[in-house]
Amino acid sequence: MSYEYLNTRLHFMIVKLLKPAQYEQFLELRDLGDLISALAETDYGPDLERHAVEHAEYPLVEAALMHNVQRHFNKLWSMAFADARPLVRILLERFEVFNLKTILRGFHAGTDPAETARGLFPTILYPTSFYQELLKRDGIGGVIDYLLTVGNRYYKPLAESYPSYEANHKLAVLESAVDSYYFAGSRRVLQAVGDENAVAVRRTLGTEVDLLNLVYALRVVEEGVESEERYRYILDGGERLSRAFIEELIGSPDKASFFRKLDGTEYASRAGGFEDTLGVGEFQERLENYLYQEMCRYDPGRTFDIHMASVYVWRKYVEMTDLRVIASGLWRRVPREEIERKMIWVKGVTPERAVAA
Repeated sequence: MSYEYLNTRLHFMIVKLLKPAQYEQFLELRDLGDLISALAETDYGPDLERHAVEHAEYPLVEAALMHNVQRHFNKLWSMAFADARPLVRILLERFEVFNLKTILRGFHAGTDPAETARGLFPTILYPTSFYQELLKRDGIGGVIDYLLTVGNRYYKPLAESYPSYEANHKLAVLESAVDSYYFAGSRRVLQAVGDENAVAVRRTLGTEVDLLNLVYALRVVEEGVESEERYRYILDGGERLSRAFIEELIGSPDKASFFRKLDGTEYASRAGGFEDTLGVGEFQERLENYLYQEMCRYDPGRTFDIHMASVYVWRKYVEMTDLRVIASGLWRRVPREEIERKMIWVKGVTPERAVAA
C-alpha cells in the first residue's frame, strides 16, 4: 500500500466537503430547522438521521457534527497504511491536546461543564465518553487523577506542573506543559521516521509552535511582565523563529519595539504587517488566519505524500467549526454579521467575498 492509494481514497473524501456556495446558502437561512433540512441533503444526512430520535434543534446538529467528523477521522485512520499511521496519529492527536486544554480552561474559569463540552472536538484516540468522564471530575486535580487511572500519558506533564499551578493559579503552567509534551513527543516520532513526509509534518507543527510563541510573547510585553519567569513558557521546535528570537521579542520594552523586531519575518509579510497598537486578541486572529490559509491550501499535484491527509484534517476542522458557528447563531437568532465574525474564512473553502484579508 502507498500514499498514491491513500490519496486516491482521500480525494473522494475531500470532494464531499462543503463547497463555498453551500456556506453562502446556509448563511442566508433564517431558521435552524432550515439548516437541518439543508444539511440533511449533504454528507451529514446519515448522521442527522442517526441522532434524530434522541435530539432536536441545536443538540441534534451538535451530535450529528461530532458523529460525522468522528466517522471520517476513523475512516482516515483505517485507511492509513503502516508508514503513514504515525504521521496521521500526530495530525489527529492535536485535537486530543485541544480537548484537554479546553477542559482545563473550563475548570480554571469555573465554566459549566455542559458549556465546556460544546467546545470539544471529535478524536480517534479517545471516545466522547472519555471527555464526558473528565468533565464529571471535581476540578483540575480530579482530571489529573482520572488521567492516571486510565493510563493517559498526559497525566505525566500535568502532574509535574500541577503543584506550580496550585501555587500561582496560572493556567499557562498547565497549557504549556501539555503543549510541550505533545510537540516534543511528536518531534521524537518524526525524527525516528525520518523521511520527507515526516519533515512535512514537522514543518506543520513547527509553524504552530511559532504562532503560539508569538502570541505568548506579545501578551508578556502587553502585560509588562518583567520577571525571569516570562521565559518559562516558550515552546521549543519552532519552524522559522528560534528560541533566542522569541526571547528577544519578550524582552521588548513596548509593543512598537516588538513589532519592529517582528517586521521582516515571513509571518509579518504573509499576514500583511502589524501596526504598533495591535492588541493580543487581534494579533492572534491574524496569525490563526495565516495558519488556516496555509494548512488548508490543497495542491492536487501532490499525490505521493502526506499533504492530502494533512489538508483534509485541517479542512474538516474548519468545516465543523463553521457549521457550529452557523447553527448556534441561527439557534440564538443573532444577526448574520455576528455569525460571520466568528467563522473561519479560508480561500477556496468559504465564499471568496468573505475571506479575511
